[in-house]
Amino acid sequence: MISQVVTNEVFARLGIHPLDTKLLRGYNDNVFEAGQNEKFIVKILEKSVSSELSLLAELEWLNYLHMKGIDVVKPLYINGTDYIEEVNDDYYFVVFQKVNGVYVTPKDTEIWGGAFFEKWGELMGKIHSASKNYSAKNSRPMWNDNKILIELGALELNPQLIQKWARYNKEFENLPISKDNFGLIHGDLHCGNLIVTNSSVYAIDFGDSEYHWFAYDIAIAIYHTALTVAQPERDEFAKRFFDAFMNGYGRGNTNTDVIKDINYFIEYRHLYSFTYHSLYADKSQLTEQQLKYLKNMELSLINDSPFLTVLLG
Repeated sequence: MISQVVTNEVFARLGIHPLDTKLLRGYNDNVFEAGQNEKFIVKILEKSVSSELSLLAELEWLNYLHMKGIDVVKPLYINGTDYIEEVNDDYYFVVFQKVNGVYVTPKDTEIWGGAFFEKWGELMGKIHSASKNYSAKNSRPMWNDNKILIELGALELNPQLIQKWARYNKEFENLPISKDNFGLIHGDLHCGNLIVTNSSVYAIDFGDSEYHWFAYDIAIAIYHTALTVAQPERDEFAKRFFDAFMNGYGRGNTNTDVIKDINYFIEYRHLYSFTYHSLYADKSQLTEQQLKYLKNMELSLINDSPFLTVLLG
């Protein structure tokens, strides 16, 4: 949790009174809406979590996508020339244009369905298509520089899960890489990182963007969306989501050969998700139901129970 001293300092730098701000979200309660008339978004980050060059690379990538006419949140210059401003030795902050729209969940039945899934897929397809010709000034991490992989050794994971990680890492090193199947991806484009307006769907929070296989980005969307439905209905829903999503994806990126690896990457995401929560979740703050959910995730991985039994692609 970021202290009020830090947040008040950030707001003062921006000429905003704390009463004209509102905590929005963020894994560490670090994203705020600010301003009186024209609202904007402020994100405060710990230097120990995100390096300045990596953060700058994220913002440059976002600006590139925005300039290409792709619906992503636009980063704003803070003082006319810089995207990032230091608060103190531990924090800096960035500012984004506010997208006037809403977050959508399965409870929003008027929106949650095929047409929305297609727009979601089209947006990802456009991002992947733009990635093919993007020449970065500052680079985001490669897949094998992901923070989870770096910190894996500090985790007391079940030995079978350690073996799974080793097997995936070895297999990834031998996967084919080309301009059409590999590039800079969003890395976490679930519904919580989408904002729906009257006319479009916008992508936000590119903090997990990295160089990876496009199929993995698609698998992330499928995995987290499928989680909203319990078995035995999950497989059937995942297939419907996949079909609609890929219809849209094909409009944004005409090369859809990547789908042959979708199930493989969905299972990888299941392992990644469990490991992520094992690393970052404060177990003392989790409910009994959440702890049980994590335990069931672990058992499914140990027992090699597939997250989906339906073959996609």
